[in-house]
Amino acid sequence: MKSKINKKKFKKTILFLKNLPWLIGENAFQFFLIMIFLAIIIGGAFFVNRIMLMKRHYKSELSQMPILDENGLNDIWNVWQARQVKIKGTNSRVYPNPFLPKGE
Repeated sequence: MKSKINKKKFKKTILFLKNLPWLIGENAFQFFLIMIFLAIIIGGAFFVNRIMLMKRHYKSELSQMPILDENGLNDIWNVWQARQVKIKGTNSRVYPNPFLPKGE
């Protein structure tokens, strides 16, 4: 008796899944609105969850602000100066115009 009930439920489920595209097609506008509403709810839940996690994370780190000593600042300054030298050096090369004939 139990297997007959399971077979009936299984057949009803299969029949429902076969008719589901027709049901969605007949009620396309309502389906579209429901899907947008669900997407907004799920996206909002993820957004709020992320905001709460960030608040918890940053509350624990506010007391641990980074302190840069003079050596660290000098290292950063030297790296920036080296980059500036490299950037200024790239403009010194003259490239030929590929659209002019080779004789010019």
